[in-house]
Amino acid sequence: MKIQTSSALVIFAIILIVVNVNLTGEFSTGWRRLNDAGRPVSAQSSLPPKDDSSKCSPNLANNTHTDQAVQLPIAQSVIPDSSTGKLFRGEKIRDFSLPRAELTKTDIPSQSLPFENDFRDKCTKWGVVTTIFDPTEAISRVSNLPEWCLVVVADTKTPTNYMSTFQTMGGATESTYFFSVERQKTWEQLDGPIGDFVRTMPWRHFGRKNLGYLFAILHGAEFFFDFDDDNFIKLDEETGKPVEILPSIETLDNVTIAISGPTAFNHHPMMKPSIPAPSWARGFPLQYIRDNTTEGQAFFQQSMPFVSKSASIGVIQFLADGNPDVDANHRLTRPLPMTFDNSENATNVLVPKHAYSPYNAQASIHTQPALWATLLPTTVPGRVSDIWRSYFAQCIFADSNLRLVFAPPKIEQIRNEHDILADFSAENDLYIKSGKLIEFLSSWDSEHLHFPTRVEQLWIDLYERSYIELDDAVAMQKWLMALTAMNYQFPELKPRIRNVALMGQFNFADKPIITTQIMIWSQKMRERFQMVVAAAPVDNTKLAYLEAHRIDVMQASQLKPIGVGVGYGEDLGFYNPMSNLMRTLLRFANSSTIDAVLYAHDDSLLNLTELSEGKYPFPTDKIIANRQLPEVDNIEYVDLRTTPDRVTAQKQSHRVFPNGTVSDVDKTIFVNSASELSKQIPNMHDNWIRWPHEYCVQAQQKMAMDPEFAKYLDPDGSAWFGFQTQSDFLMVPTKYAEPFAEAVNIHVKHLVWLECAFGKIVDILQQQLQAPTRLVKLCTKFKTKQRGSWSLIHSCKSDESIAVFHPFKMKERYDIFWEKVDDINFPLEAQ
Repeated sequence: MKIQTSSALVIFAIILIVVNVNLTGEFSTGWRRLNDAGRPVSAQSSLPPKDDSSKCSPNLANNTHTDQAVQLPIAQSVIPDSSTGKLFRGEKIRDFSLPRAELTKTDIPSQSLPFENDFRDKCTKWGVVTTIFDPTEAISRVSNLPEWCLVVVADTKTPTNYMSTFQTMGGATESTYFFSVERQKTWEQLDGPIGDFVRTMPWRHFGRKNLGYLFAILHGAEFFFDFDDDNFIKLDEETGKPVEILPSIETLDNVTIAISGPTAFNHHPMMKPSIPAPSWARGFPLQYIRDNTTEGQAFFQQSMPFVSKSASIGVIQFLADGNPDVDANHRLTRPLPMTFDNSENATNVLVPKHAYSPYNAQASIHTQPALWATLLPTTVPGRVSDIWRSYFAQCIFADSNLRLVFAPPKIEQIRNEHDILADFSAENDLYIKSGKLIEFLSSWDSEHLHFPTRVEQLWIDLYERSYIELDDAVAMQKWLMALTAMNYQFPELKPRIRNVALMGQFNFADKPIITTQIMIWSQKMRERFQMVVAAAPVDNTKLAYLEAHRIDVMQASQLKPIGVGVGYGEDLGFYNPMSNLMRTLLRFANSSTIDAVLYAHDDSLLNLTELSEGKYPFPTDKIIANRQLPEVDNIEYVDLRTTPDRVTAQKQSHRVFPNGTVSDVDKTIFVNSASELSKQIPNMHDNWIRWPHEYCVQAQQKMAMDPEFAKYLDPDGSAWFGFQTQSDFLMVPTKYAEPFAEAVNIHVKHLVWLECAFGKIVDILQQQLQAPTRLVKLCTKFKTKQRGSWSLIHSCKSDESIAVFHPFKMKERYDIFWEKVDDINFPLEAQ
């Protein structure tokens, strides 16, 4: 029977009453173990006896597990409300007081590692499954994939004649390793990190699958197919054999780049489900299922290499037809069976780097850089464990350039028998906590730049906020130590810049595609910066649209350049870039995390390695400004008052007095206008046509006459102005926010064009506050066909010391922008 969508909330409420869901029940605090029928039973169920209790105990000290954490009352982790129940807050409620793991290199002689010689380096592609049932056709199909090996992890209820039955049904025994209970107990006896980890895994538990991951890594795995025994690889219609799930290990074709602002991403709509909306995967926060901004927009398609300098594929999650991986609420309110697009036009979908989307342990491929992320938590129900794993992993993925891809359904799920209400109860944490979890992970940071230590810190922080229990934090420590002992190569950390906010300047708002451009730019920049602000002269309708899509937008000021008629809020970038930078600096002036604001036009490309000097965190002790290459003498932002090169000083700077008089820097010529001065000094300001105009020197004259400007005058009573500069980039530490704002306001008051203003504003900070300034190279071109094109970037890119490339016009070639910007953003190197 099909249940109408409108009934969803009513049924949801009824279910809550039936199962009496609460936040402190055993499903959220104890291991989920299986009874004889494979059903979850009480966390208090006894474990099977082990041969050596001192070896097999998962406890840390004296073989007795006592939670040494400082426990706060559970009420402090939820918001009570007598009329609506309790809301989970996700705040820290306890401390992790156990020792930190020794995660430096641990040398274990290769002869002491528990290799199975028949499988040592036999395959680089491994299927991993655990089961307590007889072999299924789903497992047999994986074993018969060419060039794949398979490890089947047994538990105490797994039939002892498993492999003979497996062989009878056509399973490929020569490429299948049956990890028996007896062999697992042998591993429990091992000294060192591997034995330590194995002893943390409970019996009669889905967590035994973790031993399969460990086994495959030890034996040379570079790819996992992590699957369940009821997920069937589809058969090729022509050959009758299982379709190839990984046809190439070089590239993944037909990858759709998804654009989305929110931190939660619902991949179902883009995969075209056969049922009416809404549809969502298990683990997607329920509060967002009717928020269509989480569905994203298809941007463009490309072939994506598995490994590249800018990004590597970490996980490929196959969707499943038939009875796919959705939560109990979905099963009770949406029709089944359902399918997803698997036509010739079906594409893979790349999840935005800043966003989170749940993936499972039922049909997913993990690549070598992401094998560390396969550990399943065991102190939460199985319906929660793999989803929590996926969210935890994506937090680290974002700082190691690993990406999540959803793939069309090469899988059909013929689901094992389940009680939907029991599933609903077991999924309680997904309904109550997933939204807060994504919120926490999106803002999480760590001072640790050693990869395993950073992962350890994340799991400890998650324990302290009651997403997992102590045994999971300890298991992750043991897991990381075991991987280190096996010489697993962790990926390189490339953390996002968190202490500098990026402000992007957009000058024009009358383009129909302005909102799309802002969303594309924001998403790309969020791959490298934690805080990204788009400053744009958009009207209220566009502003509301962008804010609904969780784009941080600042509505630009509405000043109009002299003699120019423009639309709403546009000043063509004459003034509002400096006022926008001012407003952004003031916004973060008292921030505990943002130490500087980096302003760049939307058509600027940044070499972040050069800007940061290859350091992490980003150095914020200096103002960073640009000097142009190669057409001008590099004198921008340079104090020419006392330079020995008086010829250059005469040509490239001038003075204005409070009575409006204009003079050369050495005060030998006094005139009433810039035009008169340029007649007496050849090539004044390189004969820049805009210099004498009313929005440059004439505006400076008015400003110098303003009593509010008096505090910025030199000791001789004049105002010194240096060379005009291309002003599409500037970084200012937030500690200068107030004096910067004062200097900007006086320039905006008198409509001094920013290319005539920025140099003086920085000079004010230098003179009054001794603010140190660092100049970086800018690659640009004027009056040439190269300007704005990729050929401009290419012409300068051989010099890796260039920090800023401007301009590069996105126009409609978003795909080129998307790919090429990664060529410019050379990776950061941690200090």
